[in-house]
Amino acid sequence: MPSSEVSHALFVTLVAKGDKVDAVSTFLGAGYDLVQAEPETIQWFGVQYADHTPPTFAIFDTFRTEAGRAAHLSGKVAEALMANAATLLSEGPDIASLNVFGNKVTGGNTAAGLSVGLRVFLTAKPDKVQALREFLLGELKLVQAEPTTPVWYALQFGDSNKFAIVDFFANEEGRNAHLNGKAAKELFAHADELLATPPDIVKLNVVAASVKV
Repeated sequence: MPSSEVSHALFVTLVAKGDKVDAVSTFLGAGYDLVQAEPETIQWFGVQYADHTPPTFAIFDTFRTEAGRAAHLSGKVAEALMANAATLLSEGPDIASLNVFGNKVTGGNTAAGLSVGLRVFLTAKPDKVQALREFLLGELKLVQAEPTTPVWYALQFGDSNKFAIVDFFANEEGRNAHLNGKAAKELFAHADELLATPPDIVKLNVVAASVKV
């Protein structure tokens, strides 16, 4: 089954204590090792928000089934996170479940070349939820034509009006090319029509990544 058939995801926000930034980064590196033993965790990314106060990290991962997501939440990575949360984090981890309804993941050893990313949170107007979903599926068609955007996801928080785009790139040049490309221009062109608030965009630095295809 190809990675394009992932349908479930988690986005876990981790706010580090001021003196624990390096320790959280080390923890995410160890999480990479643990997740290798989880066959149902298809893609896993440990990231740090760039130039962000307070210092914030996140884990984003994808699954083909709800059972796979549940297995991860009861697995060794989650167990280690909860065991270390009080020591490393200034507040409890914020764990959000999402549905993946569109994605692009190129083949090969993609994870080895990923260094930066974007996390875009979108809030649809109450009467524009379906319209935003359809718009993001149209965005996928534009992203398919971007050779420097190897990994891209369109997601929805349950059945709510909250959506997200999460994508990853080999380098800053690839990220800038995406931000200046057709998909980004279309998003901003339709923001006033579709969104209740401006897009919430955060640049990410990849700490560790595991991509199964």
